[in-house]
Amino acid sequence: MIKVLTLASLLAAVATAGAASLSISSEQLEKKGSAKVELSSGKPAQISIRFDDPGWDSGVIVRPPAGEKFWDLSGSRVLAVDVENKSADKQLRLTMQITSGTKEEKTLHRVNSGIALNPGEKRTLNLLIPHRELHAAPQGVPGPRFVDSDKISMIEFFIQWPFESKQKDLADYRLSDLRVTGEPDKITAPAGDAFFPYIDIYGQYMHSDWPEKIHSDDDLKKAHAKELAELNASKRPAEWNRFGGWANGPLLKSTGNFRTEKYKGKWWMVDPEGRLFISHGIDVLHASTDATRTQDHEKWFSFPVTSWTAPFTDWNLAKKYGKKDYASDFYDTLAKRLESWGINTIGDWGKADLIMKGRMPYTLQLTDFNDKMPKIEGSKLKFYDVFDPAYISRMKTLMKTEAASRPEVAKSINDPLCIGYFIDNELNFGNRGRQVLGDAVIKSPAKQASKQEWVKDLKAKYSTIKKFNDAWSTAYADWDAVLAATEAPDSKGFKADSDVFFLKTVDQYFRLCRDSIKTVAPNRLYLGCRFISTDAVRKALYDASLKYCDVLTVNVYAHSTANLTNDKFPDMPVLIGEFHFGILDRGMFSASLAPTGITQAERAVAYTRFLQGALSNPHIVGTHWFQFRDQPLTGRWDGEGYQIGFVDVADTPYVELTQAAREVGENMYEYRMHGKLVNDMR
Repeated sequence: MIKVLTLASLLAAVATAGAASLSISSEQLEKKGSAKVELSSGKPAQISIRFDDPGWDSGVIVRPPAGEKFWDLSGSRVLAVDVENKSADKQLRLTMQITSGTKEEKTLHRVNSGIALNPGEKRTLNLLIPHRELHAAPQGVPGPRFVDSDKISMIEFFIQWPFESKQKDLADYRLSDLRVTGEPDKITAPAGDAFFPYIDIYGQYMHSDWPEKIHSDDDLKKAHAKELAELNASKRPAEWNRFGGWANGPLLKSTGNFRTEKYKGKWWMVDPEGRLFISHGIDVLHASTDATRTQDHEKWFSFPVTSWTAPFTDWNLAKKYGKKDYASDFYDTLAKRLESWGINTIGDWGKADLIMKGRMPYTLQLTDFNDKMPKIEGSKLKFYDVFDPAYISRMKTLMKTEAASRPEVAKSINDPLCIGYFIDNELNFGNRGRQVLGDAVIKSPAKQASKQEWVKDLKAKYSTIKKFNDAWSTAYADWDAVLAATEAPDSKGFKADSDVFFLKTVDQYFRLCRDSIKTVAPNRLYLGCRFISTDAVRKALYDASLKYCDVLTVNVYAHSTANLTNDKFPDMPVLIGEFHFGILDRGMFSASLAPTGITQAERAVAYTRFLQGALSNPHIVGTHWFQFRDQPLTGRWDGEGYQIGFVDVADTPYVELTQAAREVGENMYEYRMHGKLVNDMR
């Protein structure tokens, strides 16, 4: 059996030594946003922060001591602070960030780390200090982020990317003993040309070592044999039925398909047998992804380069399984892994090979943003011209077209294991801040379908060009002149009509997406378009989601979603489509969009706290981790290269993370039903 670590044992593994407290006076503190900041007397210093509104990065900046321009952290390895969540009922999420340099001098460097704490919890927030002299890579190498650690101009504490609404006592916390600990890591990477090569045959960084590192093909095979023995001895959580639903929980109406229902004041998914279901999933469940580009970088690699790319995960899996056609065996193992890890859902971008095995519920992405589809020419927004006949036609045939070319889509239409579908991912509707979609439409050419639709609406509203000009404070000669216009007026009338057309555009988009699914697969859930966190709480977007979507999906790169919604948010189920946490301990160059701490134990606790916050939120019906495997050391196609996997490039699992997920999977139903934020999942 796989030994599952408790939260207590994970937390006990996080320790620091050789600490030196930083001296802090009230003159060094600068409040951010609406925060109320107080410094208590005594040593070490304690800073209390409270606020209701997370906007404007509410929190506190700690400046260097009087007479000093910078903090000098160059002699230490870690910046740490004890954080206590003083709230009696709210989970706290907090980011600590250090900055060196300035934007004006083009020397600005920032790094951060985050934490989530349950009510009354006190824990240490750690940030590994990435010294320039230790982490700066040769020019042209996408190395780690760093700071000039002897010139730290500020230390900040705030809620990063605030999506929470204003609510009483949203944050109430105390910072104690801001300190530096340990000595900087020893330099292991040679300087200059001696740095090359720095990537080994397994896709790993060559200039550092770690216990799980693969040094030979035999290491891959031994690790595989050991894991298979553990998986064969492992059993799926006893609380699950065959769908991963709550076998011993309440029995609701059985429809033979996944659906949603509000039960005792909380939204749930309901599985085909009528059992309550929380979607605990992982995205991008593929054998091999994101080959590393080798062209023009041949000296980076420790082996002769013979092609434009190096598909390291493919090579590693072929060695691990002892054959090139390993896919079927890999997905059999993956299915066992997921159940052993307490995962009951194949998240977005799951490979058809895994879905077709019929072992687990799944979601499907029908289409991501298609840049070949009609767009508004006066805009660079990641969005479509939803009134263009070509777009409308595409949406009407979307399901049939995808089913004809993708066997997993064809299967899904009548497959009870299919939860539902996403269409698109992280679109920009043009209302982040001031609404600009209307500007884009008016600036587009006369042939633009959206512009023609809007002018048609304006004609119907104003009837004459004079009334229209009076409302917009313009002087167009006729309606053709309006179509020909390429400048957006700065008038109240324009802005008011722009907002009306914006709402019509959003409605058109979601209606077409909904209909494209429901006309072919009426029993599948429409899971929305996967908003970024700050879009999900925009009224125009969530109102349309309530009207047309079965579930609102939001991607959240933060340490908690416990306070995501409020009284104004629509009463509907919410799915977290993406989240993750990363640290730097296996030679990777970038931790993640949500760094956390310095050890895998802290990463595992971050996972648990995130799930606890989601389970305590009455709207949230599932969480999907992005993604299954670490991204490549030098980055994927767009340069993104994060340590965010359940497994690394050599297919080695992060055991602390998989065990935390298992504990969640075993206990999530009781935890959600109990409805109280407590530290232990059990």
